[in-house]
Amino acid sequence: MKSPIAALLLFITILPLGPGPAAASAGRASNVFPGVLAGLVDQDGRGFDPGSVRGRLVLVNFIFTGCGSTCPTQTAHLVQLRRTLPAAVRDRLTILSISVDPANDTPATLRSYAKTMGIADRRWRLLTGSLPDILRVTRAFAAIRPDVTSQALHSSEVRLFDARGRMLQRYSGAPLAAAQLRADLMTLSGARA
Repeated sequence: MKSPIAALLLFITILPLGPGPAAASAGRASNVFPGVLAGLVDQDGRGFDPGSVRGRLVLVNFIFTGCGSTCPTQTAHLVQLRRTLPAAVRDRLTILSISVDPANDTPATLRSYAKTMGIADRRWRLLTGSLPDILRVTRAFAAIRPDVTSQALHSSEVRLFDARGRMLQRYSGAPLAAAQLRADLMTLSGARA
């Protein structure tokens, strides 16, 4: 049986390149990524350039460094997944972990979190920004319900975007659907298991 991503890739290859009903049905985030991330900064204090992920596979998740449950567990699983991917797949993949707690998650805090979690990869960017920027991003990705006031109730989903910025899949992040995510990354990269 083919994976959902393999079936989706086959379907996408026959779609026209312009936006249309298929793009709209993939979810709101598919229509805003990566441009909505403009204005954010990474763990090194560098501004995020949305063009830096053009042509790359991208995983997006939402975290906050003060989390004592889902966020560090999901991050550890993503670290492990990334380490087990073949070099050819890792080279095509960028991970963007976006903080939902901009008041506390400064670039220095994110840099410390990255070190603690074993993230030593220039293709894994931990992003933060001003409160208005983070609210704009979380709304665009539907990462926090509008009626929720606690960042602890953010989405734990991991979203996969293809090299053209189209959202292909949402994965359970608690626990991380690592086997399916790995299989889909391998398929998208044309790598063999």
